[in-house]
Amino acid sequence: MAKATTLLSVLFFLVACEEDVNTLGFKSGQNKFKVYYAEIPLEPSVLLMDSLRTTNLSGETTRLLAGSYADPVFGLINAQAMMQFKSANITTPITSTSEFDSIVFQIRFDFYQYGSTSQTSQSFAIHEIMEELDYKKDYFFNSDVQVDPNPLGDTSVYVNYEFFKKEFEDTDTDSVITLKVKLRDSFGQRLFDAADIEDVNYTDFDLFKTNFKGLAIIPQQSDKIVGFNPSDLNSALFLYYHEGNVKKTISFNLSFTQGYYQSIAFTKILNDRSSTELSGLTQFNSDFDPGPKRYIQGGTSIITKLDLSKYYEYIDTIPNLMINSAELEISAVETASNFKVPKSLTVSMLRSNNRFKTIKNDQDSLDFINFNGKVAIGDQLKFFIAKDEGATFSMDYSSTTNIYNGFPTLFFQKLYNLKSEQRFPFWALRPGDPQPGKSVDRLVFPKDKLKLKIYYTRSTLDNQ
Repeated sequence: MAKATTLLSVLFFLVACEEDVNTLGFKSGQNKFKVYYAEIPLEPSVLLMDSLRTTNLSGETTRLLAGSYADPVFGLINAQAMMQFKSANITTPITSTSEFDSIVFQIRFDFYQYGSTSQTSQSFAIHEIMEELDYKKDYFFNSDVQVDPNPLGDTSVYVNYEFFKKEFEDTDTDSVITLKVKLRDSFGQRLFDAADIEDVNYTDFDLFKTNFKGLAIIPQQSDKIVGFNPSDLNSALFLYYHEGNVKKTISFNLSFTQGYYQSIAFTKILNDRSSTELSGLTQFNSDFDPGPKRYIQGGTSIITKLDLSKYYEYIDTIPNLMINSAELEISAVETASNFKVPKSLTVSMLRSNNRFKTIKNDQDSLDFINFNGKVAIGDQLKFFIAKDEGATFSMDYSSTTNIYNGFPTLFFQKLYNLKSEQRFPFWALRPGDPQPGKSVDRLVFPKDKLKLKIYYTRSTLDNQ
């Protein structure tokens, strides 16, 4: 940000000095270059995308979401957490004289929360998944998985907004708070009877998951969505039994690696917008104009589409353009205490059919190469604008000014350089931090407050 501010200061200086080149010691008429400024409208629309992956993968935030809340703009939001489980020890035998005692589901909060800012009770039920999950494929926010409607157990827990907020922002936190639910004895007995280390139906997960397909956290009464970490050491399914007077435990991991694959753990997110200004947003990948505002929401896969056609129209009139600074800015962002906005936004490429551009064929590979480092490959081989150093570009939010901005200067220069060969007018504004598949943070802003600002240099001889 400091570099960009310094650059703009220099440019303002050059623009001012260009009006009287004699002040620089040159004779009038000898200045061959001039710095210009342009503010270009981007005409954004809103899209509902169908490919938001919520599966937990290694190297990402391993968060599951569960809960519900009502948003006056985005409607009713309901999150359900789905996960497989597997025995942590398949080598210790259980004697024939052992007897089952109880079974408890436990998962640690990671302190993410969204919705009500009050200290309120959240009720959750644990259900058994009835459909076998395939760990060789991804699951999305709208993936439909069959769940037994009869719960295995339920409980309520108080969530203190201020405490969760403090712990979430404290990267060195050691606090451990878990959701703990005693499950139905019949389920525990069935699992206990299957726990035979001599039986491949127990030791081979590919066979085990045909009989025990997984568990789901379903909200009952809730006014917020909270985050859980299934890979934490405090997250497990605990089966208690005794052998004589000795009490023993079998633990089942909620997150694990199976061969080359990560176990399936994902969030299903339901959204009822029928009574909101977004009620017409019903078709995937179809341009929608909701009026004077634009919308973005992680979790429900709502994005704002950037149409750069006006940028191309503008640069078509300018030969030999060199961009000194390009800034994307969103100002007048709407704020609400219980609906915080994403910390940053990213920009990814769309195809002409409003689907994300990914590397699927030779032409896609050539397009990526042609950008020569000005785009980066991200989630599922999607194309993202890159920072000058090659990392994914971000528009960072300032709570002081209620503005998002970022400076993808080299990227817009690259669009100019490629314009005679191929054009890439369609892009998506989406959450960057937190990751959209692991959050429901949302954003509302006036559509006319999304601007592309460029300072560029051109030769004064171009018009001669």
